[in-house]
Amino acid sequence: MTKLYLKGIGYDKSRNDTAFPFNLSILSDIDQLIFDAPVTYLIGENGSGKSTIIETIAGLMDLNLEGGSKNNFFVSYEEQLALIEACYPIKYPEYPKDSYFYRAESYYNLMTEIEHIDHGMGVFERELHTYSRGESFFELASSRFFGNGFYLLDEPETGLSLSTQLQFMILMQDLIKSNSQFVIATHSPILLFFPNARIYEFTNGKIVKRQLEETTIYQEWSMIFERKAHFFQKLFET
Repeated sequence: MTKLYLKGIGYDKSRNDTAFPFNLSILSDIDQLIFDAPVTYLIGENGSGKSTIIETIAGLMDLNLEGGSKNNFFVSYEEQLALIEACYPIKYPEYPKDSYFYRAESYYNLMTEIEHIDHGMGVFERELHTYSRGESFFELASSRFFGNGFYLLDEPETGLSLSTQLQFMILMQDLIKSNSQFVIATHSPILLFFPNARIYEFTNGKIVKRQLEETTIYQEWSMIFERKAHFFQKLFET
C-alpha cells in the first residue's frame, strides 16, 4: 500500500474575521478536509477558493508559498499568512523524504530561482527557461520529483497538451508506486480520470466529495462533445 503523508487539514472556525481569505464561503463548510487517497483533486470555478487552500497546505507543509521545495525561499509578493495560522495539518506517521509545490501562477519566478540554485548541479538537462511552458513543467516533474514524496500542484495542466497530460499521469503512477502522495487543484477533465482519485468539488460555498461522472467539469465537457450544436446555440443566446 502506498504511503500517505498528509491526512488532511483542520480549520479553527472561532476566528472572527471578515477580510479575505476568511470571507470565502467554503470556509464555513470546513472543519477538516481529509486526504485519504494517493491522489486528491480540488476542482471548482475560478475564485471558489481552491488555490487559497492549496497555498494554505503549502504553508502547513513548510513549502515556499510561491513554489518549490523547502530549500526555495524566494518572495516576489507578500502572501497572506492569516489562513495558514488558522489551520493545522493532520499527518500520517510517515514523513516524506521529498516534497514540492508547483504553482502555475508563479512558475516563471520559480524557474528563475531554480536556475540560480541548479547552476552546475546537473539536475536538469538544460535551463528550464529554454523549454516551452509545458516541456519545462514535465522536465521539472520527471527530473525533480524523486519519489517517497508529497507533491502539491496548482493547475499543473497549464501549458500541457493532452498527450503530455497523459504522460504526466503515467509519471504520477510511477511516483505513487514509489510511495508518493499528490494533492492537485485542476480544471483539467483529463487529469480527473486518474484511477481511484479522491475528488472534492468547491461549489456553491460547499466542498462536496464527487465521483468523476458527477463533477461539473465532466458533465460540461460531455455536453460540449455530445451536443455541441445545442450547447453553442444556448451559449450564444445568453
